[in-house]
Amino acid sequence: MQKAEEKAVACYQSGNFAAALRSFLNVLAEDPKREDILVYIANCYDGLGQKEEAVAYYRKALKANKKSDIAAANLAIIFYELQDYAEAQNAAERALKINPRNASALSVMGNLRYRKKDFDGALKFYQQAMETKRDFYTAVLNAASIYFERRDFNTAYFYAKRTVQSHPDSLEAQNLLAGVCIELGRSDEAILILSELYEKNPEDCWLCNLLSQAFQQKKEYDRALEMGWRAVVLSKGDNDQQINFGYLLYEIAVESPATDVLSHARRWQREYPDNPIVRHMTGAMLNAGHVSQINSVYVRDIFNAFADDFENVLGSLDYAVPSLMAEALEALAQNVRLKKMKILDAGCGTGLCGAYLKKYAKFRGLDGVDLSEKMLEVARRKKLYTRLYNQDLSQFLSRHENGYDLINAADVFTYFGELGSVFVLMFDALKPGGRILFSVSENSHNKDDYFLHLSGRFLHSKSYVEEGLKKRGFIIEKLNRVKLRNEGEAEVWGWIVMARKP
Repeated sequence: MQKAEEKAVACYQSGNFAAALRSFLNVLAEDPKREDILVYIANCYDGLGQKEEAVAYYRKALKANKKSDIAAANLAIIFYELQDYAEAQNAAERALKINPRNASALSVMGNLRYRKKDFDGALKFYQQAMETKRDFYTAVLNAASIYFERRDFNTAYFYAKRTVQSHPDSLEAQNLLAGVCIELGRSDEAILILSELYEKNPEDCWLCNLLSQAFQQKKEYDRALEMGWRAVVLSKGDNDQQINFGYLLYEIAVESPATDVLSHARRWQREYPDNPIVRHMTGAMLNAGHVSQINSVYVRDIFNAFADDFENVLGSLDYAVPSLMAEALEALAQNVRLKKMKILDAGCGTGLCGAYLKKYAKFRGLDGVDLSEKMLEVARRKKLYTRLYNQDLSQFLSRHENGYDLINAADVFTYFGELGSVFVLMFDALKPGGRILFSVSENSHNKDDYFLHLSGRFLHSKSYVEEGLKKRGFIIEKLNRVKLRNEGEAEVWGWIVMARKP
């Protein structure tokens, strides 16, 4: 029987889980209560993708030995993979009661907090796992990922590099390290990592995307465009890659006017004529003067794609609109006795404005509306809003006449060229004496009323905004020129506007 067991272990270690399983089952028949063999059998089932069978045998192992922290920890891992997070936590906690230094159980506890964006809680468990096993893969890799999400790229680099050094075959770790290198401006190191990966995986669209970013950073624009386009083609026109390629074209057009971006835009338009992202972004480059409003499907898709990282990205742009609008409301409150209001946060997104609006809203009086269901999921977690609506703004306003005391619209009009119709809808949706508070970006490029910039966002002239508000019956109370954010190395200026319905 010893030889049968040795054969089973050898098959298991070589990755031949089917053969190992047969041998371990034979061994188990001689001694049905051997915990170590029950764990091996569960591991084999897991390796074969038969999760339910693996769970059953981990449970048998725990029945055979209630002190088996290995069985409990492996059970926690499987439950986590099955997205049964309550059971994963129960099993991990059981493992840690048996052995507080079980690295697998500590990592599962970290993962449970990571998925809830409790980064500090996750890092605490990952650090404990690394104290037990210095280079425990999940703990070190996820620590790198958390610091990347926090935009602490130097610390992310430390952990990503450590993961690659201890697990050199991990594609996930190498991809993460390359992404960190790009953020740190270490384009040569990123290209070295990615080029080696690309030789082995030339059909991976995300590798092509990262290579495109690295070449762009190195100002090798033709190679950046080549790899960006390859990412689009390999993904079969996936929207994430379409968005990435659109921003690549825009950024290269700004960084290197001599590069022939327009020919790439025309090819893109020819190949994907029905894609709303492509139609909008090529329209901004090739036909901007004839566009008066952005397709709502494009707006929805682009914000769905960026929802999880949206606030981190804005933080890197020195985005000031919510704080500027909060200051405008605070200044108004000092001069006008504001009652508690029924407020609509139009285009509320992830709820960046919700915190300052909440203090002025009556009980259960703060609503939000947005096209992007993914952005609303983030806003919902903040528990600031009474109701959140996943609707087109114009359609929503048309159904809520005399409904609100205040309509807040932060950076909403960057997606509207012609503003007259939305001003009418907002006027009608306000109660008498109600106000709109919004931001709008300045058109300093030409004398047009509005202009679709290469970035795919509308810019407006001051006179157009003023005339449009007055024509619809508003009384303008504030129109302050301010810096709204950075875009690349340029500053984006515009106005914070407040207007009242008589």
